[in-house]
Amino acid sequence: MKVKKYMVNDIKEALEQIKRDLGEDAVILSTRSIKKGGFLGIGAKRYLEVTAVCEDKNQVKSENSEVYKFQELLVKNKEKRQEEEMRELKQMIQEMRSMLSLSKQNDLPQSIQRLLRALQVHEVDPTVMNRVVEYIRIAYGDITIDENFRQKLAEYLLPFMRTEVPELKNTVLFVGPTGVGKTTTLAKLAARLKLVEKRQVAILTLDTYRIAATEQLKTYATIMDIPMRVAYTPREARLELDAMQDFDTILIDTAGRSQNNEIQMSELKALAETVSPYICFLVTSMNCKYSDLKDITRHFSVAKYTHVILTKMDETKSYGHLINIPQLCDAPIAFVTNGQRVPEDIVEANSREFSYMFSKEVLKVAQSS
Repeated sequence: MKVKKYMVNDIKEALEQIKRDLGEDAVILSTRSIKKGGFLGIGAKRYLEVTAVCEDKNQVKSENSEVYKFQELLVKNKEKRQEEEMRELKQMIQEMRSMLSLSKQNDLPQSIQRLLRALQVHEVDPTVMNRVVEYIRIAYGDITIDENFRQKLAEYLLPFMRTEVPELKNTVLFVGPTGVGKTTTLAKLAARLKLVEKRQVAILTLDTYRIAATEQLKTYATIMDIPMRVAYTPREARLELDAMQDFDTILIDTAGRSQNNEIQMSELKALAETVSPYICFLVTSMNCKYSDLKDITRHFSVAKYTHVILTKMDETKSYGHLINIPQLCDAPIAFVTNGQRVPEDIVEANSREFSYMFSKEVLKVAQSS
């Protein structure tokens, strides 16, 4: 297997050089932005470092699953793109209809207007907001924002919540954007499995882009007396998993990826297909914008995530994503984290508790507006 690094100005230049040097079957393993030149960092030029690999022709065909073909990174599926565009168009039309309906809010009683503004502060999906307001307007005409109404609102919001805490066994993969706390969340669940449920747990990390992340996870593993291994490619990950098959649960950490980076999403898809986890958690933060959440849930679907973990609940006062997640993807919320302490700051998702907590926070905003 030939591995070669390139220092280029952009990905287009890299693709041309890789194709020339390594051929059509070459594969991009990683990309990273670096600065070079200048004096004491001043005037340094930014380059893109690209690592590519090409298999020897004498290798066994079965090893082809190790990498994501170079050609597949270039060819876009036209039908898939058209389906995505059509889905986005339908969603945009639906949101426009909702907003047109909400534009008539001046005709609503003052108390319902305050409730509507509170839902907007929490960035609740526009379609859900419209349904809530229409229901209240028809059912009650007007409302008094008090404890009695909070209970009614909580019961009405309950069907919009979807939660499920899965059994953490076999292989559990963690994917998500950068900076959302995947590694810390994995450590919290590892501690829960090891110390509370007395399971035989192992950790496998593929987050080799950030040395600090590997060291952090190694520290947690050492403290909890949990074996940890590192893999650099999907094939190595598969081999490590086979070697750890006697463990009850293997938690797999991955590098944070940008949902807007097509190459990184392709790499993630190849990894998920190779690992084939029993559970795949999409980890994303509560404090991201609703528009970003839509992109994250859509693009990370390449990993076929089964559940969602929402992090950094303690860093926001907007809780609309508890409702938004079930509207955006076919995956329930499994856990919510609310701090950095390991293993304390993580709670199991519960629809009824979320509904009552969310209605309380919404009414706080409505009463103060």
